[in-house]
Amino acid sequence: MIKPTKSLATVQPGEKLIPLEKTFTTVDLMAYGAATWDWHRLHYDLDFARKMKMPNVIIDGQAFGALFARAAVDWAGPQAFVARLSFKMKSMAFAGETLRLEGEVAEIRDRTVVLAQQLTSGGRLVSEARTEVRLPV
Repeated sequence: MIKPTKSLATVQPGEKLIPLEKTFTTVDLMAYGAATWDWHRLHYDLDFARKMKMPNVIIDGQAFGALFARAAVDWAGPQAFVARLSFKMKSMAFAGETLRLEGEVAEIRDRTVVLAQQLTSGGRLVSEARTEVRLPV
């Protein structure tokens, strides 16, 4: 069953998104690199990452944006449209870490809901985003 899309009439500032957790493996990062044509060795080559004094391969920052968009659409429903997404990377995250995404409705204007989202790993801020989602009337 497809879940219904939220309507502006039912959304309130401060409403929380359902938290999303994702643990990326090296295989996930290889697949993501293939899909985005990002073949930097830091995302898949553990020996190379360790030579660069990293504890593991690095999760591609683009994946953070994908998680922000996924959480927004999971919350809003299938007829919602991500109109704008901007995020800032605050720290690196590595394969094997569990990333936790949380967010809430920051404001509502016109047909757009603005979400404030945060991505953390073990309590450390990894990235934060403002995501604008258009909902049907």
